[in-house]
Amino acid sequence: MIFGLVTVLTMRITVPTILAFDEHFYFKPTQLVVIRVYICLTALIVLEMILIHLSVGLLYMTTDWIIALYIPLLVYTIYHTYKSCVVNLAYQITDKEAKNFLMEHWNRYIEHDDPFWIQIQRRLHCCGLDGPRTYLDFLRRVHKSCYVDQTEGGLLNLRGCYDVVYDHFNGVRYIGIALSWFALFLQILVLGLYAGYLIKKHNKVRFFRIRKLRIHVT
Repeated sequence: MIFGLVTVLTMRITVPTILAFDEHFYFKPTQLVVIRVYICLTALIVLEMILIHLSVGLLYMTTDWIIALYIPLLVYTIYHTYKSCVVNLAYQITDKEAKNFLMEHWNRYIEHDDPFWIQIQRRLHCCGLDGPRTYLDFLRRVHKSCYVDQTEGGLLNLRGCYDVVYDHFNGVRYIGIALSWFALFLQILVLGLYAGYLIKKHNKVRFFRIRKLRIHVT
């Protein structure tokens, strides 16, 4: 139930965001990174939930030596999950490439009046890199595509194209980081489950041995 809830909430947040990239074809490389990261994290969480289900079922059926061997394997898995997912995987989602793309075409517009920048502004509904002030910084007149009705003198769009990139990728990146920590938490949970079972069984065996020894002495 918990897994289903987490999956539904995650997909409810990320799927609309991923689909929204379709109209922003400029950011396709970064979109593919987002999809790849979320597929990996979702697959990892599904696999962990299956293993937890099997672990609980086998917990009272297996012998101690199997459990003792499984714990070092879990520790090894936790280490690699932290190293691969928490440290590396989620942080692959970055807006750096998209911002470099915008900067490149902005420079082309400033130096060669490349009309592709105007197309970017119209498609993304933004103005300049950091807003209309970008035009003023380069001693340029604010282009009419920066206005809501596409005509000078109307309502000016104050949203910079960098802001569009930030809104698209930053939230998805933080969700990916949270999923990475959640995947790590599931593994630690299973480790605690097995370790607790071993301690409980050890104490139980010790109790019966002491009790048997006292009966034998008396």
